[in-house]
Formats: sequence, C-alpha cells, structure tokens
Amino acid sequence: HPAVLRAIRQVIQSAHESGKPVSVCGEMAGDPAAALLLLGMGVDSLSMSAASLLRVKWVVRSFSMPKIQSLLDEAWTFEDAGAVRTLLHKTLEEAGLGGLIRAGR
Repeated sequence: HPAVLRAIRQVIQSAHESGKPVSVCGEMAGDPAAALLLLGMGVDSLSMSAASLLRVKWVVRSFSMPKIQSLLDEAWTFEDAGAVRTLLHKTLEEAGLGGLIRAGR
C-alpha cells in the first residue's frame, strides 16, 4: 500500500540521516517487484530465503537505478495497493520478466 511505502521511506531517510544503514529481511525483500521499490527508496541490503534469491537478483540486475526511480515516482501517485502491484507486474512483464512473478514459476 502506498501509505506503507511512504512509512518505509520515512524510516529509511531517518536512518540514513543518523548514519545508519537499512536492511530489510523477509517476505517483502524476497518479492522481486517489492525489492525494486525498496532499493529505489534507498534500502542498503536485502535478506531473503534462498528460494527467492535468484529471482530477486535477476530482476534487480535487469533495471537501472534511474528506471527504478522512475517506477517509484509513478508508484507514489497511486492511492491503493492494487494499482501499485499492477504497475510493478506490468513493468516486469514489459521487461520479459513476468514469469518470475507469476504463481507456479
């Protein structure tokens, strides 16, 4: 949800202003689409299960930081989680990476 993303961004900014690195671990870090947003917001490291690692790595390596920033800028304009998720899935599909986020892949 965009409100959650804004809260995460605020935590990241506050931590960085205090000279602290930010790591995210768990399900969100292991979601290839969400990982793009986290990195765009300035997360310093992601920790995830071994099962997610290759998919996330493949997606992250497929996008430049300016593209990730552009994606994040667009995500900020939405008011609901479904619109953000649709944007992320569409972006990954257009990049030929849709199979990495579809169920059963």
